Amino acid sequence: MKQRITIKSHSEEETFKLGQFIGKELKSGHVLALIGDLGAGKTCLSRGIGSGLGLAKNHHIHSPAFDLIHEHPGPIPMYHMDFYRLDYFSPEDELWVNEYVYAKAGVCVIEWADKFILSILEHYLKIQLTMCDDNDTIRSIDFLALGSSYHSLIDSLYIKYSHECNPNCR
Repeated sequence: MKQRITIKSHSEEETFKLGQFIGKELKSGHVLALIGDLGAGKTCLSRGIGSGLGLAKNHHIHSPAFDLIHEHPGPIPMYHMDFYRLDYFSPEDELWVNEYVYAKAGVCVIEWADKFILSILEHYLKIQLTMCDDNDTIRSIDFLALGSSYHSLIDSLYIKYSHECNPNCR
């Protein structure tokens, strides 16, 4: 079983389709920690994940930067969090985040997870998105399974995207 894989995406459409594939592989209780600069594709990947989870097509997924969390009902609910605007992670913040993460009632997708959440999570799939070119079209997307429940997802990604696997941006 693989623990890490890096996939190259050449467009927003490819990033969305990668998210769809991931969404179809997820189970309730999974936590995805998305990390990357502004414009790296975190929200685009999140939209694809929501689509793959079977969320209603008329249910628009956008960054919850001002609300901190958006709840998206579906066959497997998606709890989409964004910590970009948080400068401080209070004990109260930790409590409400833990309610979603450990309830295992849906999938948690957390943008800007590296700001605070990584310090309280034990098991999650870390997804690092990096822009690789001056045109802002190519992304290197690194997946790291932190917890055995994500190894099968990494294996599925490898089988599906082995032609796009690349350890470095070119």
